[in-house]
Amino acid sequence: MHFNEYLRSCRENNDLTQEQLVHDLYSYDIDSFEGLDTSTLSKWERNITKPKVSRQVNIIKYFQKQTGAALPCWDQYSIEETENLICKAGMHNLIGKRKQLIYNFPSKMMHIDDLKVYPVRNADRMDTLINLNMDLHETTNHAFTQISHDQFQEWALHPSNLFLVCEYKDGYVGLFFSLRLKPEVFDKLLNFEMKKSEITIDDFASFDERGCSFLLSFYALNHKAATMLFVRFYAHLIANQKRIDDIGGVTILDEAKKLVSNMNLHYYKNMITDDNVEIESYRESLSNVLASENVVRMILSKQECPEE
Repeated sequence: MHFNEYLRSCRENNDLTQEQLVHDLYSYDIDSFEGLDTSTLSKWERNITKPKVSRQVNIIKYFQKQTGAALPCWDQYSIEETENLICKAGMHNLIGKRKQLIYNFPSKMMHIDDLKVYPVRNADRMDTLINLNMDLHETTNHAFTQISHDQFQEWALHPSNLFLVCEYKDGYVGLFFSLRLKPEVFDKLLNFEMKKSEITIDDFASFDERGCSFLLSFYALNHKAATMLFVRFYAHLIANQKRIDDIGGVTILDEAKKLVSNMNLHYYKNMITDDNVEIESYRESLSNVLASENVVRMILSKQECPEE
């Protein structure tokens, strides 16, 4: 989507004239919108000029305040439609280089359109994928955060959770797993008052209640696979924004910490294990995750996206 389309549709959806929006933006954030007039706003809506990314973020935050939505004016899109509106090059930049999480499997022969991302529960060899994810999880996580094979399998099948596989020509090139937990369980995990191994089925948020997205694991053989997995994850967040409050996770990996920082998650707490290993937790509201400069560059700059 182009920024001008987003701005115009949000203004019209909120029954605001250009004059009213100029006044409201100025009142909302004088420093960001000082000097704004209807002529400038009209040029933005006609795509003659475009505000800085920081201003675009503040416009989203203004509409968040007006509507209570994490990403206002995007609730009419399905997950598939949202995926098509996300700039894949922008997502690639958000992920960055992560050698511990993203391997260097050759990707020149791979075309993005040949990569398929779908829930593991729909895979023909689900047990193979669960075993693979377990092996990767065990080698990159501390004993404090380990879970059993049976738990992995049970969680993968639960409809509240998002366990994705990226496939290329019948081969698996990436995995992504997040849990949708009840807010009180999410809080306990990030405060280190509870281990992941203590999560039960009753701790997952049901379809009709609000929950929090807990990042569990992510691995990819190359950046193209990683990009497609995260495109689907962000599309899932946007399409389900009415049912997701916060996003967070715990990790010991420096690369994972950099990745979640790029996602606009912030350091929350830490603990030192008995063998002197530091584990850190990160969290942020979905509203702040989506109203960030990296996300704006992905979803409101399609005309500048190299793949276009």
